Amino acid sequence: MKSRNHADTRKRRIDRNAARRTTDHCCSPRKICVRCSMMKVVQHRFKAFRKAFGRNPLPNEPLFFAEDSPSPRTATGDQTIQQLRQAAEAAMVPLEPLLKFLGWHDQVLGWR
Repeated sequence: MKSRNHADTRKRRIDRNAARRTTDHCCSPRKICVRCSMMKVVQHRFKAFRKAFGRNPLPNEPLFFAEDSPSPRTATGDQTIQQLRQAAEAAMVPLEPLLKFLGWHDQVLGWR
């Protein structure tokens, strides 16, 4: 019994350490990280998809879609940036880090 109890205690400690690692990153309420920002944008785009098509998107369907289309169709570059900008504003996250993360920062500078 002693060895089993020791193993259970060690497992709980490992589980706690793993949980701490996954939640402790560069995020804070005042400065949200890009990973969490992206999750908020994705949540917003899921809501937009549900509103437009009445269902959740399938894995192969775009979250940035042409809003005037009766079925999910990938948005143009300008539409995608506009939708990203709207989602970032709605989620109250900064746009610039998202653009850099997605590799769109230099492209967007040419569109402004």
